[in-house]
Amino acid sequence: MQIGEISRRGGVSVQTIRYYERYGLLRPPERRPSRYRIYSESDLLRLQFILHAKTLGFTLEEIKHILELREKQACPCGEVRRIGEERLTELEKQIAELTTFRNQLARAVSRWRKSPEIAPAGDAICVLIEQSMAQVQSAPASSERKQKWLSNKAKSISVRTRTAAAKSR
Repeated sequence: MQIGEISRRGGVSVQTIRYYERYGLLRPPERRPSRYRIYSESDLLRLQFILHAKTLGFTLEEIKHILELREKQACPCGEVRRIGEERLTELEKQIAELTTFRNQLARAVSRWRKSPEIAPAGDAICVLIEQSMAQVQSAPASSERKQKWLSNKAKSISVRTRTAAAKSR
């Protein structure tokens, strides 16, 4: 099959196929005298493996390492398990952090729903957010640092999630 067909069957762009070849994830394909790349069913299976490994959170570098281990006739399953366990631990921490962030935001939104709409006065921008700031600022210093850290962490996770989603398309 030619590059257009493997990209269509794999659900990725032609540029992705070429990139995976340059990166070393896909073997250089045979070429016809016309220089067209010719792919086999095993190339398609390898592409599907790569794409599925990505959905499980493996980086391209990790996938490349797994494929290299297999090509050396070594069983990569122990390495896959180790990486998976690390990812799961990281994910569980992120979920706990996001849950804390969600609960804090839910409490703030609940308070905001009960507050009357008051026009900002003086240098105020939005009374609701500024009331929340006052509540955070009146908390002990360690709690304030934790609030700021959680806010920054949530922003970071949001950016990483959007970036990862955009890259996987």
